[in-house]
Amino acid sequence: MDYKRNDGNDVVMFFVGLVMTVVGGYMFMQNVEVYAPSMFSFRLFGRSMDGVIFIPLIASIIFLFYRYNWVSKTCCGLSVALIIVNVILNTHLYWKSTSMFATLVIFVLLFGGVGLLAKVLFANPSGRHGKKY
Repeated sequence: MDYKRNDGNDVVMFFVGLVMTVVGGYMFMQNVEVYAPSMFSFRLFGRSMDGVIFIPLIASIIFLFYRYNWVSKTCCGLSVALIIVNVILNTHLYWKSTSMFATLVIFVLLFGGVGLLAKVLFANPSGRHGKKY
């Protein structure tokens, strides 16, 4: 068999996959509700410690201006990472109530589009998409 790469089909497949992924991702994000009660709080011995998460950041910024080296930059980066992790851990995601058909359409669009994009982007240069395509 002659395996010629048809660039026109790959371009069309890429844009169809891109549109499917974007539409599926948009529909997915419309059905997810985000709730964050308090971003910068955690409990220690039953007490709410609002804002204590910023103490390592403040100390590392002081250390950064006092002695500018790789240790101070690392401490500052870890402090920012700690704040980001705290925000992510305190965020609650809820799936809104939808029909099974709408959920299937969302997942088929999202993951089918990702599959088409992967098929086009990770194809062999010879045009073969698999062992016996």
